[in-house]
Amino acid sequence: MSFELKIRELISDNYSGSAAILEKIIKSIRTYLNGNEIDAAYLHENLTKVTNHFPDLAVLHHFLQQFFYLIEEVQVNDLNLEKSKKKIEHFIDDYTGQWKESIDMASEKMARLVDFHNKKILLHSNSYTIHVLFEHLANHHIFPSVYQTMSGPVFEGKLEARLLSDLGCKVHLINEAAIGRFINEIDFAVVGADNVFVDGFTNKIGTYPIALVCREAGKKFYVLSDSRKRSPFDFSTRTHAIFEPEAPNSELWENPPKAITPVNYYFEFTPRELVTAFFFEDQWWDQSKKE
Repeated sequence: MSFELKIRELISDNYSGSAAILEKIIKSIRTYLNGNEIDAAYLHENLTKVTNHFPDLAVLHHFLQQFFYLIEEVQVNDLNLEKSKKKIEHFIDDYTGQWKESIDMASEKMARLVDFHNKKILLHSNSYTIHVLFEHLANHHIFPSVYQTMSGPVFEGKLEARLLSDLGCKVHLINEAAIGRFINEIDFAVVGADNVFVDGFTNKIGTYPIALVCREAGKKFYVLSDSRKRSPFDFSTRTHAIFEPEAPNSELWENPPKAITPVNYYFEFTPRELVTAFFFEDQWWDQSKKE
């Protein structure tokens, strides 16, 4: 499959979280490097399509900003093909190793500070960071009971449910619209994040109402992330720069009547005051303590 086709396929991925999409981008770049040339303009053109399609996924922008700088440097220094490929491969190896370790560290920090033994945990959507957390727990023989949302409109929560059940967790698959029915059965909620701002964070649609229900029910609501996703800005000042275009309307209703317009988005903002604590590899923010 050509690099362009891989990018087109990646853009149509409605099921994966930001870390999984980044992993697919990196695999596509590695495949491209097996060819006989490195066309910096071609790479930039096709990879920019990804960032334009996913403007709200901080990890993609973090990686591609550094990658674009690298291929420009390779071109300016006029390295031969073999040296260019080695330099790019070395960068990718270093990047993936560094941030895999960061997600591991964030998960370890949360598992140390939050008691997961014999707990019932609410999860939403499909997040690689959450997968790492539960792999860490399983390695320490901790298997919480999980209430996993289906996460409409494409129901990628089923993918996470299967993965967690394979790890040994008992999983209840629920519709997020029914969270009020189950909220008194859970101990706390844990979600990932696509961006973390000073005043809150963005994540899969449905996160905000879950946070509201947790507050009303007196349940803790945790966010697990890595520092690539932190921004020094308020969300209100960055909305125009990062929020995503409409998702395919046909996911809600294919060929609706003329007077009906389906409106479909994948991401939304949740205010910081609804979060009990944020966990990162280098620090954690306990919202219950006044700064």
